[in-house]
Amino acid sequence: MTRHRQGKLICCCLLKPPSSDMDTKDEEISTRSRDLRNSCGERYHRSGGKITPTTSILDGSSVYGREKDIEVVLGWLLKGEAAINGRVFVVAIGGKEGVGKTTLAQLVYNDATVVNAFDLRAWVFDNSKDFDVVSITRTILLSVTDACNFSDDNLDLLQVNLREKLSGKSCLIVLDHVCDLDDERWDLLCQPFAGSEVKIVVTTRNNSVPPIMAAISTTHHLEELSDVDCLSMLVDHAKAKSKFDTDPKLQAIMEKIARKCKGLPQAAKHFGGRLLSTPHTEWEKIYMKFLHQIDGEVKSNPPHDLSSPYLFGQLTLCILGQKETMHDFGIGSSSLPF
Repeated sequence: MTRHRQGKLICCCLLKPPSSDMDTKDEEISTRSRDLRNSCGERYHRSGGKITPTTSILDGSSVYGREKDIEVVLGWLLKGEAAINGRVFVVAIGGKEGVGKTTLAQLVYNDATVVNAFDLRAWVFDNSKDFDVVSITRTILLSVTDACNFSDDNLDLLQVNLREKLSGKSCLIVLDHVCDLDDERWDLLCQPFAGSEVKIVVTTRNNSVPPIMAAISTTHHLEELSDVDCLSMLVDHAKAKSKFDTDPKLQAIMEKIARKCKGLPQAAKHFGGRLLSTPHTEWEKIYMKFLHQIDGEVKSNPPHDLSSPYLFGQLTLCILGQKETMHDFGIGSSSLPF
């Protein structure tokens, strides 16, 4: 770079653009867009950019292609040892974003054999990035006791109460969406579990999390759905069974969309919901606009692994989130897929 160009660059960088409402809005949109790119497919709350918490309650929709996964996780939970030297038994459910880790945990948590096998159960959504032991301990305590007045941040008080409640009992704990962890915080969380039969199911995308958690642990890597199962989920969420069975053209469109979901249930659910609110005559247009948008994303932001089998599905989740961001700021999204 020449000195003249360097000077121009420095001057440009030092110039402060005039302040305006549009500048503020642009900055906010850029921030939200960056967050979406960094957490492709994350469950963002539509107001405030916060991740939407999960609960143990299933949404009532049909689940496809997870029978073997349920069987495997149940087998480990119901037959595995409870603890060795105070280390709890952990089953980690791993996999990429949108593949259905939380749904699998919900299915296991609510399975009749699990309900009957454990005296107590607790569901914890970890919305922190640093594994907040106080918050998690409080949530477990509230889940296994009838009292609702444990608002204290005194970890000692919380853990003493939790240890008393768990003493001599079996308990299943689900820790959903664990992002990061170290052995010090994990050991601290597990202190009240000594003398109890505690088993834990963890959902995480971080491969370094499970080895930290226990001497007795196993990881179940959740694979993508087949195209057939994705199609079934798409049809179900679009409530289009009769049309799918009788209209070959719509059937062909839905089959193409299902293949592009690349086995991600979350993408299939989103597509199904959009198709449900769109006239059947517009479905082909939706598909073609989506293809055009994806092509634009790939050309303008080429990823490092274009051969990745789930690239299209992950871009699906990013674009769906981007649409929500534009909607929040009152900006039209005619250039986006739906």
